[in-house]
Amino acid sequence: MPSIAVIGAGYSGLAAAHELRDAGYAVTVFEKSSVVGGRAATNERAGFIYDYGAQYIKGDDPSTVSSQWITGRFRLPDLVDIAKPVWIFDQHGSIQEGDPLQNAAPKWNYRRGLHMLPQRMAQELAIRLESGIEHLRMNVDGWSAFDQANQHVGDFSRALITIPAPQAVALIEASQLSHDLSTGICAMLRQAAYNPLISVALAYRAAPVSRPYYALVNTDKAHPISWLAWEHEKAPERVPAHAGLLIAQMAPQYSRDHWQTPDDELIREVAHLVSSLLNEPLADPVFTDVYRWPYALPAQKADAAALNALTLPHGLAFGGDAFVGGRVHLAIEHGVEVAQAIASRNL
Repeated sequence: MPSIAVIGAGYSGLAAAHELRDAGYAVTVFEKSSVVGGRAATNERAGFIYDYGAQYIKGDDPSTVSSQWITGRFRLPDLVDIAKPVWIFDQHGSIQEGDPLQNAAPKWNYRRGLHMLPQRMAQELAIRLESGIEHLRMNVDGWSAFDQANQHVGDFSRALITIPAPQAVALIEASQLSHDLSTGICAMLRQAAYNPLISVALAYRAAPVSRPYYALVNTDKAHPISWLAWEHEKAPERVPAHAGLLIAQMAPQYSRDHWQTPDDELIREVAHLVSSLLNEPLADPVFTDVYRWPYALPAQKADAAALNALTLPHGLAFGGDAFVGGRVHLAIEHGVEVAQAIASRNL
């Protein structure tokens, strides 16, 4: 069987790995962290379960691969469609109902957290965790991969890179490719620009006031808070009885300005901003958590078609949110699309 190295075990990488495996490839997935899923990240603490990265998977069209996989091939018994809608707010804190058409689409998640889907997708795949690829070497008949210790970890017919664009640039610049190919790839990858995001979890022994919405999103991009979600609205199993947890994801400029702010100071300010937005006095949290995402959401996308037109003749391809934006279902779809393009050239 032809072999392929998939670099990155986020949604695009996992989706592509399954599509390539279905097409007859021997697939090895390399992931530098200890878990799969990328921004589909869930934490459990003191009886609380919360998603501190991506918030849910949008189900726009039941005919798409992502919807069919979520509800069919990779269906899990704790799949839920978040019942309450998402409402909107502006820079002045004025809260209004959200778009009814967008709220009509499913908002998929899991009782045990959004990380359940990538964990399920990782089953049946050959995945090497804590095994980041530092550089590649282009050979006559394929690619050799090397880890951070400069150890050779395998030879492959093809390679697919699905990590964030800035990390992909560093990988290509460290790799042994022709100067023209390396320069062309990096120029196209640098078209992608990411916004940083600080995510703050606020856990409460007594749940905040129940509201007619599950989450709020800022629409004029002029408030320090970009997204505020009631995690316990996803499923009652998410928190202990009568407790609650809010996830505040901060706007790009606020995140840049406070990237180095100490956690204690950041939490105090964010908790005050949340209380002011809701016009609700909130007790001291039972616990708090802060996570900083340097490559949270692509603010500007790279051209996947042009890049892969350049690289596919060399047995190299690229996929991921750098080319489609921050939506999980779009990352899945793009992974499948790129995998099909690879397979169509070689099998």
